[in-house]
Amino acid sequence: MSSRAVGSSDDRRTAEPESTAGPIVLVGLSGAGKTVVGRLLARRLDWSFVDLDEEVERVTGRSVADVFTEQGEPAFRELEGRVTRSATVESRTVVSTGGGWMTRLELRETWPDAVRVWLRVEPDCAAARLALDRSTRPLLAGPDPEAELRRLLAGRISAYRLAEIEVRTDGLAPEAVVEAILDEFAATGRRPATP
Repeated sequence: MSSRAVGSSDDRRTAEPESTAGPIVLVGLSGAGKTVVGRLLARRLDWSFVDLDEEVERVTGRSVADVFTEQGEPAFRELEGRVTRSATVESRTVVSTGGGWMTRLELRETWPDAVRVWLRVEPDCAAARLALDRSTRPLLAGPDPEAELRRLLAGRISAYRLAEIEVRTDGLAPEAVVEAILDEFAATGRRPATP
């Protein structure tokens, strides 16, 4: 896995790196910015965008928080698996996943040509970002979301480390995260396929 500082030289972008064959899959904790960054990255690349949590909501007609509350986490995970397998994801697609998606081997193997990008965020930064949005984050509804994010990260970090690319998002605007992702593609000798 590689990681570079934002603001690195753009010289890497002048070479013609090999084009990626598959989708870009964004993984990481809640509050990492997967949905916002995913939309921006897809727009920048002129690719399609799929948010798996939004797909769960579309299929069920209920929010992710309601699914968790009414049916529990196992039911949500089953729905997440179903929408992962049925989503229309082609080579020029950016996918935003749920925070626990990467921990499931059967989901990670769904798109074998995908480049998985870990949007790494520290729990304190994620908690601050989510402070106004906790009602939609069922795993963070307790009294100490930062402690819960630390617990979740400890349980998921080995899976997140399987991502081909890691980009730290702490203190960065979404647009800067998109630039960092594109820099990482260039640094690893890949480039997202152009339309």
